[in-house]
Amino acid sequence: MLEVQNLSVTARNGAQLLKQISFQIETGEAVGLTGQSGAGKTTLLKALLGILSGGCQVSGGTIQVDGQSLWALSPRKRRELCGTTLGFIPQNPMTAFDPRLKLGRQMEETLRLRAGVSGKAALERAETLLTDLGLSQPRRVLDSYPAQLSGGMLQRAAAALLLALHPRYILADEPTSALDPEMVNEVLDVMVELAHEGMTMICVTHEMGFARKAADRIVFMADGQILEENTPDEFFEHPQTDRAKDFLSKILTH
Repeated sequence: MLEVQNLSVTARNGAQLLKQISFQIETGEAVGLTGQSGAGKTTLLKALLGILSGGCQVSGGTIQVDGQSLWALSPRKRRELCGTTLGFIPQNPMTAFDPRLKLGRQMEETLRLRAGVSGKAALERAETLLTDLGLSQPRRVLDSYPAQLSGGMLQRAAAALLLALHPRYILADEPTSALDPEMVNEVLDVMVELAHEGMTMICVTHEMGFARKAADRIVFMADGQILEENTPDEFFEHPQTDRAKDFLSKILTH
């Protein structure tokens, strides 16, 4: 279980970015985290990953990951936990890879260092996962540099690398925001498949069709707070707060 209790995050200037956030995620649950820009979604994700920066800091509350208090760990232990238990899919898939190395080399090195798998076995695992994620020519992807691939291919490769490490939780920060429109559905299909396979997941998203299709629960944020939590059907059909109603009226009609 991933459990957050009364989490507050403060910026360097003293502004409260998150205000006593509390929720929990059970194994196998997919949560869609949504709300307007500036609501605190990405800050919450960074706090869950233990990677707050720019002078931001946890000023109250706790984050428990499988019984361990995340922010009570040393920075090194926190990185280790996030490298094995918490997997991250970034907004821009280019940030997941070194532009100087071919993807196959990078995947092999990552699997060797973080999962103890190397050589032919690592490449075979990567190739199998790329195929499972819908890429018809996985070997060509592995033999390419990041800049030679489309955003959709790169995001699938990032997901494949993550799955090869077998994290218990996947945290995704608007994984389609940096993609060309024609690539969005490709990546959303991957995320939907992961959710339906029972992967425990938190996904920050403005793709309401995806949230409705893949999420077990919608968490709606505004002003650094959780204003609503509900099933997708209830959230979209019967929003409880004026902020949620206003958000949905704008995002569902544009």
